[in-house]
Amino acid sequence: MRPKSIKTLSAILIVLVLSTLSCEFSFDLGGKQDDTVTPEIQQVTSAPIDPVVQTTEAPTETAVVPPTSVPPTSVPATSFPPTDAPAAAEPTQPPMPTDEPVAESQPYYTEEFDFVPENWYFEVLMGNEEKTDISVNDGKLTFTIEDYDTYAYVFYEDYTYADVYLEATAANRGSNDNMITLVCRYSNTGFYEVNIGNDGLYDIYAYIEAMDTGYRRLYNGGSRNINTGLKSNTFAMSCEGNEIKLYVNGVLERTVEDNTYNLPEGLIGVGVSSFDSTPVIIDFDYVYIDVP
Repeated sequence: MRPKSIKTLSAILIVLVLSTLSCEFSFDLGGKQDDTVTPEIQQVTSAPIDPVVQTTEAPTETAVVPPTSVPPTSVPATSFPPTDAPAAAEPTQPPMPTDEPVAESQPYYTEEFDFVPENWYFEVLMGNEEKTDISVNDGKLTFTIEDYDTYAYVFYEDYTYADVYLEATAANRGSNDNMITLVCRYSNTGFYEVNIGNDGLYDIYAYIEAMDTGYRRLYNGGSRNINTGLKSNTFAMSCEGNEIKLYVNGVLERTVEDNTYNLPEGLIGVGVSSFDSTPVIIDFDYVYIDVP
C-alpha cells in the first residue's frame, strides 16, 4: 500500500508542475494580459542583465557630473556656454542696428524730407510765429501760415556757399495770395532771394543788414511759365559771382547782376510768404543743392 501511495503522490506532483509551466508559456507567447498585473517580461527584456543595485551611500566626487558643465555633444558649444563663462561676454558678431542709419552730411545733395532733418532750422523773419507751422510728413516739407504778412524760412545749416545752384518743387494747397522763396548767401551781412508769386509775378532781391537797409529790389517781372492756382512748380536759382539767375519749370527766366552789394558766402534756404489772404499751405517735395 505504501509504494502505491508514493506513486500516486508523485503522479499528482508531476501534473501540478506541468500545469504551472503551461500557464507561464501562455503569458509569454502573448496571451491577454491582466491589466492589474505589471508586465514582468517587458521589464526584464529592457533592463540590463545584471541587476541594478541602488546605493544608499553618497556618491563619490568623481561620480557627480553637473548637467550644465558640459554641453550635449549634439548641440554646438556656443549655444550653451559653460557655467563659469562671464555673464556679459562680448558677442562674436556685432549686433544688428535697431535705428535707421543717419546719412552723413554733405554739401551737394537732394533733401527729400523722408524724416525731419536735424540739420535744417526755421526762422520767421516777419509776422506771427505762433500762427506759422512748418512740418515734415509723407515725404513733404509743409508750410502752413494762418496770419497775414508773414515771412517764414527754412535753412540748411551744415554748409555755407558762395556759388551754388538751388532747386525745389512746390505745390500750392491753400490761398492763391502767396509767394515761394529761394535764398542763397544767407548770413549776418544779408542774402539774395527770388520770390515767385502764385499770380505769375516774381521778384529778385538783395537783403542788406547794414544800417537797416533791408530789401533792395534787383528786378521784378512776370512769367507765362509759372503754373498759377492749386498746381505744382519747379523753381531754381543760382548765385555765381555777381550773377543771380531765376529758373521756372526748367526755363532760364532772368539773369541779374549785383555790382552794388556784393554779398559774401552764406547758407541756402527756402521760404513761404503770406499777404492778405489765409491760410497759405505750400508743400515742398524736395530741395536740391548743387554747383551752378
